[in-house]
Amino acid sequence: MLKAISRELTLVDQAQQQLESLILEGSFAPGDRLPSEKEMSLKLGVSRSVIREAVGQLIAKGLVETRTGSGIYVRHLGPHLVTEPIHLLLRSRGLTTDQILEVREVLEVKIAGLAAEHAAASDLEAMQETIEALKTKKLTAGEFAETDVAFHSRLAAAAGNPLFSVLADSINDVMINVRLRSFSVDGPRTLERAAYYHSHILDRVKARDVEGARRAMQEHLVEARDTLRRANASLTEIRTKP
Repeated sequence: MLKAISRELTLVDQAQQQLESLILEGSFAPGDRLPSEKEMSLKLGVSRSVIREAVGQLIAKGLVETRTGSGIYVRHLGPHLVTEPIHLLLRSRGLTTDQILEVREVLEVKIAGLAAEHAAASDLEAMQETIEALKTKKLTAGEFAETDVAFHSRLAAAAGNPLFSVLADSINDVMINVRLRSFSVDGPRTLERAAYYHSHILDRVKARDVEGARRAMQEHLVEARDTLRRANASLTEIRTKP
């Protein structure tokens, strides 16, 4: 028979929640080392095994990290809190590339419109720098991926909502391998296409054309999906050749 679940938190949960609150409230800042296991045990009035389990939960959440021979340190809070679970889903086949692309398309189109409303001069300048880098046509695959991500990251920052930056950066980090795959098939053309579509998006953002920026981003993402499809087909053909 089912029994009522106790509403009381375990000692581990209580310790974990107290430490988490101290981190999120800034009592322990990013880069700070937490007190030793023994010290936390004495201050919280619980066993060291309770502290060990509580810290393990914080590590699983991405809030702290262990440094061998040094201790437990507070991590900088950022896109990794979202990116790492997405990576795990990808590795376990819980998410497909197509599913991530669907989410990216919804998110980036919204971001482009908001950037057209809110972008500051510094945002526009930062995006233009990434476009100029693409136009050099001397980038390696890794440099292309980094530069392409930088444009989308700066566009998200221009939207004026920090949560959009976190979400966009998380998805962009996951899509690095997709960018590398596309570049591997036709690097120079990939650079040209990225520079063209990014320039078109930026032109609409500069003009404060919200709908135009959204359309330009939608066109870019449709083209990017088509490029990926052709890259996958090309790589499959190479692998199946005798």
